[in-house]
Amino acid sequence: MGTGGAPATGGVVAAGGAPATGGATGKGGNTATGGTTTAVGTKATGATASTGGTKGTGGTPATGGTTSPAGTGGSTSGTCGPSTLNLHPFGCNFAWGIADPGSASYANYSYVQFMSQWAGSNIKADGTFPSFSNSSWLTKLSSTNIIPAYYAYIIGYYGHVNGLPDQNVSPNGANLSTGGAALITANYSKIISAYAWYAQQTYAVWKTKPLVWLLEGDFVQYSATSQSAPLSYAKLGQLAADITCAIKSNMPNAIVAINHSPWNSDDVTNSFWNAMKVANYDMVWTTGLGDNNGFIPANTSATSYNGKTATYAYLHSLTGKYILVDTSAGASARGDSWSTTASADLNSRMSEGVIAANITGTPPNNLQSNISGLSLNPLSSCP
Repeated sequence: MGTGGAPATGGVVAAGGAPATGGATGKGGNTATGGTTTAVGTKATGATASTGGTKGTGGTPATGGTTSPAGTGGSTSGTCGPSTLNLHPFGCNFAWGIADPGSASYANYSYVQFMSQWAGSNIKADGTFPSFSNSSWLTKLSSTNIIPAYYAYIIGYYGHVNGLPDQNVSPNGANLSTGGAALITANYSKIISAYAWYAQQTYAVWKTKPLVWLLEGDFVQYSATSQSAPLSYAKLGQLAADITCAIKSNMPNAIVAINHSPWNSDDVTNSFWNAMKVANYDMVWTTGLGDNNGFIPANTSATSYNGKTATYAYLHSLTGKYILVDTSAGASARGDSWSTTASADLNSRMSEGVIAANITGTPPNNLQSNISGLSLNPLSSCP
C-alpha cells in the first residue's frame, strides 16, 4: 500500500495518509473518510484511566531469530537485540523526510535524510504474509544515503483482514476501535510472530544502515473504553515490549518509535507513557505542528484540557526520548508547517526534543529551497 491512500480512522491524526488505528472521534476534528486523515487536535474519548502503568517483565523470550519461510512467522530472541539505544539515527542535524513519491529514481531527493513507506498491508487472516512487499523499495534506497522509515501498521492491517476496518470506514459497526483489543488478546502470538517475520525479511535486504519502525498509530486506543475488551495499560506496555523485542532480535539495526496521541487527556498521556517504560524503544513519533508555540496539535494552549501534556517539551521530558513529527495528509491536512516556519521557531522545537520532520503529504514545490534557506543549530544532544 503506497503513501497517502491508506484509510485513516475517525479521531486520529494519521501520518502521511496513514491508517491510524481507530481512536474514538472527539470534539474539534473532522472524521476522515476513505483515505484521508482527520485534522490535528482531535480529542480521542474514552481512554480508561490507569493506576500507574504497572511495569511488565520485558520482551517475551523465544528460541532465537532464525529466518522462517515466507509467511510463516518469525521468532524472537531472549536478548531482544542490542541493549544500546540509537537516539540519533539521522545524525547530528535536524532531519527531513518525505513519503515515498513512487518515483523510478530517487536521485532528485538527496536533500532529505529519510523516506517513509507502509509495512504489513498484505498480511493474511491467519497472521502470515504471502510475500515481503517492501523488498524492491529497500533495494532502490540502497543506492542512496536515504534512511527508510516504516509506518508499521501490522495490527491495523490484521484487523482489516479479519473484519475490523478503521472506525471512519464503519463508524456504526465492528471496527478497530471496538474490537481491536479483543483481536489482539485472542491472537497475541500471531501478531508478535508477524512483526518478527517482517523484521527478518527486512534485515535480509537491509543489513547496514538504520531503518526506523514507526509503530501503530494511536496505539493508546487499544486501552480505550470503546473497546469490547480493552487492554490494561500494563498489557499494552507488554505488547509494545514484545513487538519491540520481536523486531530488534531479528534486525539489530532497527530503530523503534512508539506513537504519541496528543489529543488525549493529561491523565491518559501520563499513564500510557508510564506503561511504555517496559519497552526497549528508541524514539517517539507523533503528528503535529511546527509553528504552534511548542504545542503539538492545533487549537491547544495552556488552558486546554490537555494543555499540560500536549507539548513537545513535556513529551520529551516524560519519555526521555527524541521525537520524529509528521504532518499528516489528505483532505483535512494542515500541510507543511515545518519547512515554512521561521528558523527561530524550528530551533525552539529542536530544543524541545524534536529531531526530525516527515512531510508526508504532497511536498510543496519549494520544499528543497525552504529547507536550504533555514539556519538551524546542530543538535546539542548529539555526541
